[in-house]
Amino acid sequence: MQIDDMIIVSVDDHVVEPPDLFERHLPARYRDIAPHVVHKEDGTDVWQFLEIEVPNIGLNAVAGRPPEEYGIDPTSFDEIRAGCFDVERRVLDMNANGLLGSVCFPSLPGFAGRLFAALEDKDAALALAQAYNDWHIEEWCGAAPGRFIPLSVPTIWDPTPWRPKSGGWRRRAVTR
Repeated sequence: MQIDDMIIVSVDDHVVEPPDLFERHLPARYRDIAPHVVHKEDGTDVWQFLEIEVPNIGLNAVAGRPPEEYGIDPTSFDEIRAGCFDVERRVLDMNANGLLGSVCFPSLPGFAGRLFAALEDKDAALALAQAYNDWHIEEWCGAAPGRFIPLSVPTIWDPTPWRPKSGGWRRRAVTR
């Protein structure tokens, strides 16, 4: 299918975050608390974040499966369609489906980044949100300009993460 033939824009897609998301974007001082993937004995992959375990929920990755296989059971990256977490494969899936653009909601951080917001250390919470947003905007959306509509994780615990700068607004920086 040619890009000029595509007219559909999906505004309710999800991304399954890749296991290496935090390796490139999180300041070194927070890497010891970074969420990381653990492969469990039952064959599932889960995100471990401090004492919180977040499974890869199968319902977030039902693309290509018949409806009778939809479910919320935890799963592994091996069982999830690669286009759910690999942006190049996602674009190929979009092309096959005639999908011009997509808004991809997060899976790991939850609605409005509630996983990060739960941290008492709000500097760490901000660093994690920024790392997620940097990955989402630079790597996910940046891999295919014009195909994805960026959707950042808000820092609702700090309603003023942006401050005026002459000529516009800028993000408050976290030291890397």
